[in-house]
Amino acid sequence: MNTIPVHKLQDRTDLGFQLKPFTQEDIDYRQPEYSDAHRDDHYIFFIMLKGSGSTIVDFEEKTVQANQLYYILPEQVHYRIKTFKANGWFVAVDPSLVSTECRNALESWLGFQEPVTLTSNDLEDYDNLLHIIHGKIANRPQAGVNLNVLHSLIRAFFEMVASNVRVSPDFNMSSSRPVELSMKFRKLLNENIRNYKSPSDYADLLHISEPYLNESLKKITGSTVSFWIKYKIITEAKRLLYFSELNVRQISNDLGFENHSYFSRFFLKETGMTALTFRKKIKDPNSLA
Repeated sequence: MNTIPVHKLQDRTDLGFQLKPFTQEDIDYRQPEYSDAHRDDHYIFFIMLKGSGSTIVDFEEKTVQANQLYYILPEQVHYRIKTFKANGWFVAVDPSLVSTECRNALESWLGFQEPVTLTSNDLEDYDNLLHIIHGKIANRPQAGVNLNVLHSLIRAFFEMVASNVRVSPDFNMSSSRPVELSMKFRKLLNENIRNYKSPSDYADLLHISEPYLNESLKKITGSTVSFWIKYKIITEAKRLLYFSELNVRQISNDLGFENHSYFSRFFLKETGMTALTFRKKIKDPNSLA
């Protein structure tokens, strides 16, 4: 495999979103289908009513406990590793259905999103709303439920999620302009990391000064432009080292490095190990013991 699979929502539904309740029995039955590493072209949300589940998102393990909400962003590589008596809701949504305000909340962490603990009232509200939507989807062929009604209901779900994310301890929305810039920077970074690798490049693309971009990102994320550029390069490199069979030179070329030796030195400096050592370690931890 030389590319990371991308799961497309349109291959599973024509509604623009997919909604399913899940139980541990469902998960056990579908284990092979959902355990392989992949990207999605859509948002994924989990509402954990009971039990727990763990997933690997860009090489970080995230555990979602009962009474928690978690979501995965479209470009993040992920796979499930374990569940325990899990019971809850799975929601997949096309980004076009999510308002800018909600996206600002969901993507404020720039990829470091954490599970959000819900109150019992919040959990009940989610469960009731999702049951209503699920019922309308099930009855749509017979009752002729208008798609606009379904989209209005799922947008209410987004607003609830955004509201819970905004009040979580890790959320920082102190200034609308820095938030706007951080969102635009994130989008540009995802689209241009293979061509642009310096802070000044992104400041130019945003038509602002480099110091102002740095100040804005530090206010919202706590880290500089350089940090996020390096983070993105290393994350993409790790993804390719683990999920593809490309060699280091090919990965270097794929990431836009003209000199693969420079890429190798960069990877070593940022991670403390060579690219090949990382590949061996992540695929077989015992091989380096």
